[in-house]
Amino acid sequence: MTSCDCDLAVVGAGLAGTTLLASLRLAGWQGSAMVLEAGRGPGGRASTRLRRDNPHWRLDHGAPVLHLQSGVGGAMADLLQRLEAMEVIGAETSESVCVGLDGLEPLDTIAEGFERGGSRWRGRPTMAAVASTLLDLAGDSVMRRFGVRVQTLQASGRGWVLHDQHGQALVKARMLVLSGNMLAHPRSLAMLGLANRPLREACAVGLDPVLDQALDRIALMRMAPRWNRMLALSAEPDLVGSWPRQIVLSVAAAQRWQIERLVLQPMADGCVGLVVHGLTESVPVPLDLLSPWPSLAVAVASADDLGVMRWGAARPLDHPLPVDLQWCPKVALGFCGDWIDGPGFGSAHGAMASATALAERILQHDAFAASGAMA
Repeated sequence: MTSCDCDLAVVGAGLAGTTLLASLRLAGWQGSAMVLEAGRGPGGRASTRLRRDNPHWRLDHGAPVLHLQSGVGGAMADLLQRLEAMEVIGAETSESVCVGLDGLEPLDTIAEGFERGGSRWRGRPTMAAVASTLLDLAGDSVMRRFGVRVQTLQASGRGWVLHDQHGQALVKARMLVLSGNMLAHPRSLAMLGLANRPLREACAVGLDPVLDQALDRIALMRMAPRWNRMLALSAEPDLVGSWPRQIVLSVAAAQRWQIERLVLQPMADGCVGLVVHGLTESVPVPLDLLSPWPSLAVAVASADDLGVMRWGAARPLDHPLPVDLQWCPKVALGFCGDWIDGPGFGSAHGAMASATALAERILQHDAFAASGAMA
C-alpha cells in the first residue's frame, strides 16, 4: 500500500454513501475516493434482487419507494431534480396503497396517518438504480469495492486503515465516512462477533472530544431489527390487477403479525414478486392476514420462497446523532445515514439529507487544510 490510497474512504454504498460522493463531486471536490460495500452492488436498503435464471426479474427488496418530506431545498433538492431529469426517479401515486388492519378490512391511509405529507418517488427502472446513478455522478475517480466487509479500523496520525474480517488491509485513506453505525454501535459486538466496538477500539478516549461525544450518543441509540422474505407468485393478469401494490399494517397489526408491510411488484414476464418486510424474527406469511384478497392468499400459498434477507443496518428508533457530532475534525471522521438527527430521521429522506450536509463539512475541512488553518 502507498502512504495514502485515497483522500476519502466511504463505508457503505446505500443512499447515504452514494449521495455523499455525488454531492462532493458536483460541488467541485477534486479528491480521490473509495467506497466499500458488503453487498454485491450499490443500493443498501434500497437494493434490487436479480435472478440468474430469469432475466426479467428485478425485485426491489428494500425500500419500495423514496418517501421525501415537504420543503426539500438546497443541495439535496438540486440532486433530486437532476435524478428526475435523468428519469432515474419518478413520482409515485398513492392510489395503489392499501392498509391491512389485522387482516380484516383495507383501511384508508390518510385516516390511519401512514406516510402523511411529502412525496413518494420510485426508482426507475429499479430502486437500486438510484444509488447506482448517484455513484456514477461521483465520477470515475471513485474506486469501488463490493463484496467486502470492513471489520476493524486503525487510526493513525495521517489517516485511516480499514481491514476485513481476515485482517487484510482494504484501503488507507486520509478521511473516513461511515454511512451506517455498525462499526460504532454496541450491537456490532454480537453481529460481528467482536470483543470491542471497532471505532472505539481504533480511537483512544480523548483523541477527538467530538468523537467521544458521538460514540456515547450512538451507544444510547436503539435499533430495530429488520428482515424481508422474498416470494415469487404466479396468477392470471386480471387477478394481479386486483391486488394492492402495498399492504401497510397499523402499529397494532404489525406487532401482532411481526410484519411491517407487504410489497407486490409485477415483473415483465407476468410473474409477481412479493417482499414481506418483517420486524424482529422471520415468520411465514400468515394467510389469514390476506383474507381481504383471497386470490392473493391462494397465490402466496403456492409461491416459490426465494429466501430471507436480514439487514445489517437496522432502523433507528430514538437518540439520533446530533448534526454537530456528524463530523469529528481531529480524526477526519464523518457519519451519515438515516440515524442522523434532522428532517426524515429513520427514512431515505434523512439518509440523503445527512449526506448532503456532511459533504459541506468535508468541503470546509479540506478548505481549511489547504489554507494551512486548523480544521
